Amino acid sequence: MHTSLTVIRRSYLDQFVFSAKTIARPTISFPKLSTCQEYVTTSGLCDHYFPIDVFKNHRSTEYKLHLKFYVMGDHDANIKLSNGQDEKIVLYAIVVGGHSNTYSRIRTESLHTVGIDSYKTGLLSPLWPTPIDVRLKYNGELSVAIPGVVDPLLRASAPDLDVKSLCFNVYLSEGRWFYNCNEEDEYISVASPCKIDVRMNYND
Repeated sequence: MHTSLTVIRRSYLDQFVFSAKTIARPTISFPKLSTCQEYVTTSGLCDHYFPIDVFKNHRSTEYKLHLKFYVMGDHDANIKLSNGQDEKIVLYAIVVGGHSNTYSRIRTESLHTVGIDSYKTGLLSPLWPTPIDVRLKYNGELSVAIPGVVDPLLRASAPDLDVKSLCFNVYLSEGRWFYNCNEEDEYISVASPCKIDVRMNYND
């Protein structure tokens, strides 16, 4: 029994702690997340399309659409962008951490990858929130950033995109999505939201 517990403990650390250090994770505090609205996805399919007006648009002179999300999930965080109010006019889908958290892309509904994709690994975690910024320029350039990690992660020309609604989910697993957060500086922590002491004594 003692040996089994040691193996389980090491396995947990390898999977969730040490693997999480493969990238420089941005620091998102749980007090910040408490200012957000939350949506939990449990289905492998997008089952609810939100009107785009539901989300805060951080519009600027550069971007006509700038959305900020945070997600907790194992892999395959999907954001589908529709020119209508449902899946019938979905033109593009953003996939972050696909293929077991190793590949990200923007794809059409015919599953063709468009623009610049990314093989950056370990972007998602079920324990830490990953920020995802979705931006659309006035000239039709669609880009995705992981603030504090890579910007842009993805980029494509999408002059035909006029987002009226979107749907998000985490494929084949539960996902927690946060949006409309308070983005003021006082809600950005200088410490990790989860402090895990990895100095375990395996001889216990």
